[in-house]
Amino acid sequence: MVLIDERELPRVPYQGMNMVHERELKILNRLYAALEEGQEESVIDELLDEFLRDVEEHFSYEEDLMRKSHFFAYECHHGEHNRVREELRAVKERWQKNRDIKELKDYFEKVFKPWISEHILTMDTVTAQWIARIMGGIGVL
Repeated sequence: MVLIDERELPRVPYQGMNMVHERELKILNRLYAALEEGQEESVIDELLDEFLRDVEEHFSYEEDLMRKSHFFAYECHHGEHNRVREELRAVKERWQKNRDIKELKDYFEKVFKPWISEHILTMDTVTAQWIARIMGGIGVL
């Protein structure tokens, strides 16, 4: 079972960002499958840590592009990344304390899934348009 089908993931006009989103989606779907299957907590811990590392790489990559291109809405986009960073830290802390698979699944289904799609369709799309225009190229990592 997947949380988000790759075909559902919005695309942006800067290929490097799409590649980062696709990589993150694969990790997220592996984590979600482990939750669905009731895998051992140690497996979920590893996948959650991998996902959180990838989210940080994702956000850092985009923020670096925004700084290099002097993106006009950097503070707004960076602020949203920081809000989600904090949210994910809190989710991990609750998981470590409660070990509640349903609570973790609910977060990804009801909060993260709608957020990531909306974020890509709005902030990431505008950012990608700017970066593609200013920096050109496809932005491969």
